[in-house]
Amino acid sequence: MSRSFDVIVVGNGVLANATARALTLQESGLRVAVVGPGARPRAATVAAGAMLGCFGEVTTTLLKTDIGRTKVDLAYQATRLWPDWVEGLNAGLAPEDRVSIRKGTYVINNNMSGVIEDANYAAIRQTLAKYEEPYEEVDPGRIPGLDPADDCRPQRALFIPNEGTVDSGALLRAYTASAQRDERITLVDDTVTALKLEGSALVGVTTASGATLSAGKVVLAAGVDTQAVLDQHPDLARRIPRVFPGGGCSIVLESEVAAPAGVIRTPNRAFACGLHAVHRGDKRVYVGATNHVVSRPFEKPVANNVLFLLECALDQLNRAYAYHSTQMVAMHAGNRPVPIDGCPIIGDTSLQGLFIVTGTYRDGLHLSPLIAQDLARRMFGKPVRHERLFQLFKPERRPLAMRTREEAVEDAVLHYAAVGYEHGMNIPRVGWHRTFARMYRNVANSIYDALESEHVMPPEFLPMIDNDREKWIPFFREYLRGLTQA
Repeated sequence: MSRSFDVIVVGNGVLANATARALTLQESGLRVAVVGPGARPRAATVAAGAMLGCFGEVTTTLLKTDIGRTKVDLAYQATRLWPDWVEGLNAGLAPEDRVSIRKGTYVINNNMSGVIEDANYAAIRQTLAKYEEPYEEVDPGRIPGLDPADDCRPQRALFIPNEGTVDSGALLRAYTASAQRDERITLVDDTVTALKLEGSALVGVTTASGATLSAGKVVLAAGVDTQAVLDQHPDLARRIPRVFPGGGCSIVLESEVAAPAGVIRTPNRAFACGLHAVHRGDKRVYVGATNHVVSRPFEKPVANNVLFLLECALDQLNRAYAYHSTQMVAMHAGNRPVPIDGCPIIGDTSLQGLFIVTGTYRDGLHLSPLIAQDLARRMFGKPVRHERLFQLFKPERRPLAMRTREEAVEDAVLHYAAVGYEHGMNIPRVGWHRTFARMYRNVANSIYDALESEHVMPPEFLPMIDNDREKWIPFFREYLRGLTQA
């Protein structure tokens, strides 16, 4: 079977669907195929809390470099695009298919993960002030839906009225309904396995079902599955930072306990985006999320991750979940696309007609209206609004540097400590905190020494490497050498 289109979008998560929609808005006569398995295994979106979080995601690391500050600024610009983007998406949909933004985010500082949480809380306040974004300090004891155990009470909290959430499942359903109503968009329930080339020219893609789909332009926007396609074309892949799965789990609880009005979250901590509770209905709350850089994508919820989230929900969010006939009505697993430098991979490549949108880690859904609209303009030679997006995060590049080695080691120590504290680690007070820090500082330094590379990989990769050094030290040492040569 062979079918022809103007553009093929590989992937069917939020970024892929947003790109398809932006393309049809940009070029009215365009025929676009969106190719991805209907069940969306391994996708990040299906497990996402979908927080529209610019300020809630700010960390001290982001504020230290021009790269990090650019990421913050792009997130701020994306926040301002969401109302019009949702209004436009809803315009052609039946009432039952429409999606809405629920505004209001509480950031709590409960110090359940050590000092890294305090530092990132301060960074959030600093950035709110810089952008003159409205916020207020609030009494943590008066946050609706928050009633933690006595020893998990937050001491500080702030409310950001313009930062909120969408329901990720509802958003995907809205995109699907919109595409089904648009004769220019074709949804293909299949998996792209490789690009199709004729000589050095891109002419389309091949799929797992044996189909060939033809197009002069292809957008790889399949999250972690983008890497599998690139691996079929090693000459290109070796010039692009490799993407790994950031596997995570989330749960949905149903209870008589009042759900949060919007979002309740901690600052980022413990190699992850912190604990968060998100409104999913008057009696339902989403609790997320865990994060582990892994070699293989999470296919199903992981038992110890689910247990951890339940413990966090009962201890840090609302102890009433323990005795109000609370039921766990859903468990999800998903995979964030994490490049080896932790930065997005956005834009055109040396293979004419090929564009890549991946590596957005925790920010893909939030950034999707901005990335999609600017990419659509760039693909057809129109001026873009955020040129820095394509200059800084172009696919074929040396890995970007977000930290010095010394900074990465100290960040790793703080994250390791945060993981321990979140899991109930109790360090004896006399001297042992220094012993703990020294131990993990030695772990981090020994890994960076063994890699023998000028590139400083993000601390999130260290636990995976440390768990199997025999496999990962040679792999990354060889990979980083090859990437530098490329």
